[in-house]
Amino acid sequence: MSNYALVPDQVWDGKAATTQVGLAVVVDGANIEAVIPVDALSPDQMRIDLAGCTLIPGLIDAHVHYSAVMGPAFLAAGVTTIRDVGNDLEWILAQRAQHAADPTLGPAIVCCGVLHDGLSAYWSQMGQAHQDAEALRASIRHHVARGVDQIKLYANIDLSLMRVGVEEAHRLGKFVVAHLGSTRAEDAVKIGLNEIEHLDQCGVAWRAATPAEDDEFIALLLNHQVVIDPTLVVWDRLGRILDRSFHHDERRQWTHPCHLDLWQRYLSRREPPHRRLRFQAAMPHLKRFLARAHAQGVVTALGTDTPFPHLFPGFSVHDELAMYVDAGLHPVDALRAATSVNARVLGIADCVGQITPGFVADLVAVRGNPLDNIDDISNIVQVVHAGHIFTPAELLPVAQATFHTQPDDAITRDLLAYVNRATT
Repeated sequence: MSNYALVPDQVWDGKAATTQVGLAVVVDGANIEAVIPVDALSPDQMRIDLAGCTLIPGLIDAHVHYSAVMGPAFLAAGVTTIRDVGNDLEWILAQRAQHAADPTLGPAIVCCGVLHDGLSAYWSQMGQAHQDAEALRASIRHHVARGVDQIKLYANIDLSLMRVGVEEAHRLGKFVVAHLGSTRAEDAVKIGLNEIEHLDQCGVAWRAATPAEDDEFIALLLNHQVVIDPTLVVWDRLGRILDRSFHHDERRQWTHPCHLDLWQRYLSRREPPHRRLRFQAAMPHLKRFLARAHAQGVVTALGTDTPFPHLFPGFSVHDELAMYVDAGLHPVDALRAATSVNARVLGIADCVGQITPGFVADLVAVRGNPLDNIDDISNIVQVVHAGHIFTPAELLPVAQATFHTQPDDAITRDLLAYVNRATT
């Protein structure tokens, strides 16, 4: 079926403040052909009735470490695009090409290649150490030559090396994302970093700061046009890693048994309670800062850090959306972060993130209206990715068919090495 019309009760285009009724979205091949009144459809037009549903753009997860066993789960959750922010370079480039050639494999991939780290690499498979400035420049040049979309800098990079990385990537026209560790957020912002992941090293976001303290840092972000990707859900899961409720979450059926085992053996499960409680205590502060920064105009992306503990591929985007709303964002603003805003941050706003003619036909039909109730985002009836139609029920056996083989990718190897540290 190459040409058909989706006829929902409501359509949200990815940007507007409200939904529209009485519209049909016509798909031709991989793209959206038209968005027209239902009454304007020709009598012989193939129609797919989506009564009781709201049609929204495909969701985007801006912070993933991809494994090939995740593809069907992302699609089932309505996530049609991901940004991989740390992986083996050649492997993720191959995955990106395969998904582009065959969208039924999983979401479209925007990728950064390796985690460009400092004198030592925290993650040996996803990361790459750099002994000096020239080594970092050479690696970034190689990544750009190989065709990565953006550049990722990692926690062990100090300020002097980060300056080199940012300058070299910008010279080559690449957006720079960073997980900060050895460098303060204020210093990274001043040297031109484009995006901060996890709110790491954003000191005021992690404590009971005053409004004036928040606003001083927010003004710095705004003045330098820096994006934040809070990934609240990963901090929540690390803080609640021992929470038994996760073991009864039906979404576990979408997660490879190897990854479930890694979560069960994750080292922080055996750390002293104060190590977990610090994340629990920080959550109200992180949410406060997110709401205040967003209200003042800081561009807010949305990502998850899948597949770290209790982060179900694709479905954790729903959890992050709910956390944004819990922090005080209106549901439409949370949904924009996961669609049109993420598309802009990833550099693909000219083709995804909105329901508009000429864009890729990445669409999600959910029962209810997530602009009124964000929880409705989990009521997925149908997903369209590059024109291909899926239902969660059809995708579950596809996902589970991969469970008899061991994933062999950078994130799985790194997590295996991490959980095995206690026994080596």
